[in-house]
Amino acid sequence: MVEKELQKNIVKLQLNSIRSQLNPHFLFNALSGIQNLMNKNEIDNANKYLSKFARLTRNVLDDKERISLSQEKTLLDDYLQMEQLRFGFKYQINYSENLDLDNTEIPSMLLQPFVENAVKHGISQKNTDGEIMIKFINQANDLVLTVSDNGNGFDTQKRNEGLGLQLSRSRIELLNSIYKENRFTLVMQSTIRGTEISLTLTDWL
Repeated sequence: MVEKELQKNIVKLQLNSIRSQLNPHFLFNALSGIQNLMNKNEIDNANKYLSKFARLTRNVLDDKERISLSQEKTLLDDYLQMEQLRFGFKYQINYSENLDLDNTEIPSMLLQPFVENAVKHGISQKNTDGEIMIKFINQANDLVLTVSDNGNGFDTQKRNEGLGLQLSRSRIELLNSIYKENRFTLVMQSTIRGTEISLTLTDWL
């Protein structure tokens, strides 16, 4: 029993270590975007995005193991609206009507690296033509989370897909070692017309 608890704590430490590595570049990019607004004398917008930035930063530094889907949606909204400052893309976050966002929890920052990847590698070159779609879907007892973009895609068989996705693969392996009865399954599909990342949390609901 003690050994099992020790193993679980080790895995939690590993998860926190992975979380702490997830794209620190975003923090610098966000501050740069806010500074750019200030330089253009768009003070109201700068204040608005600074408050979003503060909320995002608090979440990154927070040590919560799980957050609600409604909190996840707020944080992704904050992140994407800040990145829109630089790239001007469009995005939507949709969810099943009968999904209780306030009372359904997921591991914190679960989708963030996939969304960052969609911005950085998917639509950053497309400017206002870029589109990102995020969905929270319940399929029977499973929770399915998807992130798709209309970028140029990448070879999903290659392992040089960037630090964010490598860390996410490692994190999902660790989550599967904790939530043994709730398998986390990651599927990536990518073509020249775009990329879709699908993450299924089995028997989560």
